[in-house]
Amino acid sequence: MTYCILFALLSLTGCKRVDDTCYIRVGDICIEREDFRVRLERFAEESLITSSEVLESMKPMIVDTLIEELLILNYALDNRITITEAEVNVAVEGFLDGMKRQDFDHVLTEGCRDISDIRDFIRRRAIISKAVDKTVRSGLAVSEEDTRSYYDQNTSEFYHPLSVELYHVFVKDHSQAKEALTLLRSGIPLTQVVSTYDESARDELGFMGVFTKGELPKEVEDVVFSIPQRRYSHIIETQRGYHIFFVAQRTEARTRSYEEVADELRERLTEQLFETRYAQWLRELKTNYSIEVNWDEITTLSVHG
Repeated sequence: MTYCILFALLSLTGCKRVDDTCYIRVGDICIEREDFRVRLERFAEESLITSSEVLESMKPMIVDTLIEELLILNYALDNRITITEAEVNVAVEGFLDGMKRQDFDHVLTEGCRDISDIRDFIRRRAIISKAVDKTVRSGLAVSEEDTRSYYDQNTSEFYHPLSVELYHVFVKDHSQAKEALTLLRSGIPLTQVVSTYDESARDELGFMGVFTKGELPKEVEDVVFSIPQRRYSHIIETQRGYHIFFVAQRTEARTRSYEEVADELRERLTEQLFETRYAQWLRELKTNYSIEVNWDEITTLSVHG
């Protein structure tokens, strides 16, 4: 997590209050003007948003995120879900280990904050995570029968068409292309030939990517899907210039077996089940806690205000 994201989430406390108007209230927790302004400003910074119109359009999403966090914090408070100081210490150490000193100083000085503010932030995030784990994730499991049934009913999802991992040398002069092909077929490494002849390669050193049929121009596709693995093509002329292609790996079309995808599929279905339960839980929380949003103030708030 970058320090900008951290600072954006440190939105429930601050060192200066110029206006204590409540912008969002969920249960007994209120987010005041400066808290919301900080969240809005940091979201814009982290998302590289410079347009006030775009930022304005994102306000409902930011409000929804804050409401979601505060619903869970209210639930945790009512159900006495807490974490120990030892757990906070471990989380703080983990955070500090991943942050540069100058970034940490920036968080403190720009936000008029101290280490206790950061501890409070980490404590809140840990409580939210613990509440979600205890209420939604606990006991979450997808059976072998469900996993197998999904695979049998959706086998086409696991079909992988014929693909090639492709490299090339590209030059604009035909005589240079002939020289490059001669060197390649004499055993000179492709990377060396690319660095000598291909001015467009830069750091990629000839790597194009992995492609399936239909993703390349027909004149290229007809060649690269017909040559064997670890072979060079002949010189191919296109509108841009001359290419020599190299098929580093060729993967035949096939359907991955259940045994190959079982773990991946179980993880995916478990996550889908979690998302369903989590959404249902949030709907229940919204009926249990009052939610008030001061849209008049939020709409007129500018990050420069």
